Amino acid sequence: MKYLPAAIAALACLVPFTSPNAQPSPEVEKRVAAMVAVQFKTILNCERCDLAGADLSGQFLRLAAFQSTNLEGADINGAELTGIHLNRANLDGADLSRTNMAGAVLTGASLRNANLAYARLDAVRMAGADFTGANLTGANLRMLEYVEGTSFAGVTARGAIFRHAYLSRVNIAGADFSGADFTRSKGLTNTQLATACGDEHTILPPGLKIPPCKAGNETPIRPQETR
Repeated sequence: MKYLPAAIAALACLVPFTSPNAQPSPEVEKRVAAMVAVQFKTILNCERCDLAGADLSGQFLRLAAFQSTNLEGADINGAELTGIHLNRANLDGADLSRTNMAGAVLTGASLRNANLAYARLDAVRMAGADFTGANLTGANLRMLEYVEGTSFAGVTARGAIFRHAYLSRVNIAGADFSGADFTRSKGLTNTQLATACGDEHTILPPGLKIPPCKAGNETPIRPQETR
C-alpha cells in the first residue's frame, strides 16, 4: 500500500480549467491514468481538478470527491458513481449515459446538454443543479429530494422514471416527458406541467395534466422496470 500516498498526492495537484470543448491535455490523461491505477484501492479525491474531456468510461469512482471539478465534455459512460460528490462540478456536455449515480451529490453542479440516457439517479441530491438541455431518456430519478432550484428546462426525459420524487419549484419549462412515470411524485403542480409536454403514455399523480408534445415525436420509450 506504499504507493497510495504518492498516487493521492498526484491527484491533488491542480491545474487551471481549460477552454470549453478542449481535448484532454497530456496533464489530464496523466491524471486519469493515476486514477485508474488506484480506483479499487482507495477513495479518490480530485477536488477542483481539471478533467475536461477526460475518458473515465466504465471506471469505478464510487464515493469519489470531485467537488468543483471540471469534467466538461468528459466521457464517463457506464461508470460506477454511487455516492460520488460532484458539488458545483462542471459536467456540461459530458457523457454520463448508463452510469450508476445512485445517492450522488450534485448540488450546484452544471450538467447543461449532458447525456444521462438510462443513467441511475435515484435519491440524488441536486439542489441548484442545472440540467438545461440534457438528455434524460430512460433515466431513473426515483425518490429525488433536495431539488430546490434545480432546472430541467428543455430536457428530453422520454420514458424517465420520477416515482416518489419530490419536484416542488423545479423548472421544467420546455421539457419533453413523453412516456415518463411520475407515480406518487410530490410537489408537482399543473402550473409547472403547463410549461412542459408529454403524451398519452405519461403517468401523472391524480388531478394533474400535461399538454401534449407537438406531433412528429418518436414513439415514447417506456420506463425500464429493472432499473
